[in-house]
Amino acid sequence: MFDPALPRLVAAGAAARVSPVGALWVLPPLRLREILPPELPGPDWVRLRPEMTGVCGSDVRQALLQASSDNPLSGLVSFPHVLGHEVVARVLEGGPQAAGLRAGELVALDPWLGCIARGWSQLCAACARGFPPHCVHVHQPGPGGRGGPGMHLGNVRGLPGGFAEEMVAHRSQCHPLPPGVTADQAVLADPFAVALHAVARAGEPRGGPTLVLGAGTIGLAVTAVLRRQEPDTPCLVSCAWPHLRSAVLRLGAQPVATDPGAVVAACGRAGGARLVSPWRGPAWLIGGGAGRVIDTIGAASTMETALRCLAPRGRIVVVGVGRPRRTETTLTYYKEAEIVGSNGYGRVADDPHAPHAITRALELIQGLGAEARSWHTHRYPLSRWRDGFLAAAQPQRSGAIKVSLMPGGDRP
Repeated sequence: MFDPALPRLVAAGAAARVSPVGALWVLPPLRLREILPPELPGPDWVRLRPEMTGVCGSDVRQALLQASSDNPLSGLVSFPHVLGHEVVARVLEGGPQAAGLRAGELVALDPWLGCIARGWSQLCAACARGFPPHCVHVHQPGPGGRGGPGMHLGNVRGLPGGFAEEMVAHRSQCHPLPPGVTADQAVLADPFAVALHAVARAGEPRGGPTLVLGAGTIGLAVTAVLRRQEPDTPCLVSCAWPHLRSAVLRLGAQPVATDPGAVVAACGRAGGARLVSPWRGPAWLIGGGAGRVIDTIGAASTMETALRCLAPRGRIVVVGVGRPRRTETTLTYYKEAEIVGSNGYGRVADDPHAPHAITRALELIQGLGAEARSWHTHRYPLSRWRDGFLAAAQPQRSGAIKVSLMPGGDRP
């Protein structure tokens, strides 16, 4: 549970200034607590036992107090709350209107709380087109008036996320695993769904290579989607650590170092561009470059790198959320760059009858087989939550790609 009580924020914040992971140890806002089992908010909800829950980069930033205090999205969450939104869970029981799910069945969870999950008979415009991340009711109390506001399970007071031994979800949020897909693989369903939406936001190829900044779970999933959908478009991926480089190579993409100069030079070679050297700072490209850049980190430094690498009138898709810093954005106007955001996922098209992104993600994971399983590098029981967060926060030491906690214990 994350409880941002002032004494905890002060103590953990001071510890974080001494060590990047200090916020996990000194009166941490994130701690293991006993809570009452949640009640079903409605007859079409189900009770679940999380088996594996991925530690997302956003979970790590929250636990380590790396978010900005004036982040606008703080108005769309409620505290204290149980984290965890990348969930594979086992169905325990369902309400009388939760037909179609069997007790004992494994499901991958879509955590977004749109109109359907909240019990609204009249769907807002976003939910009507199949995109609950933009639901207009996100700032209101949870389903049935229970709990606080929140975008998705894992940031709502009173509706525990997946770092708990029990949770509840709406019937529509539960996606049964297809044959042959294990919990080890399905814990990647949420990152793959995020990747599918990001690639859709990138649009059609615009000439030159596509550049993916960051080779964490989201970056690798974006790369896998690109290679599947556009095998003839060159794909460059910035990689911080050797184990990520190996994963990128197995997907058939070109890994490059994360140093801005190296990324710019690689994009220049692949995109037929020329280097321009300013008075200060790294070189940038003119006359070519990456037609699309998908930034899975979202830091000020990666935005600058994206602009330096982008071809004229190219598109940058921002998936990651980093702490705000000063950003040199002059090349935005010079290159007439398009910068678009990518927030979560819903259905794969603006059509309520289109397949859900989780369904398509599970199909992609099924096709990747052992490769997807190899990304799930670390698993910890809930009692060792600190070890899990440390592994996720320090991939250069742990060799982590996807870390998960197992609230259901050590069962396979």
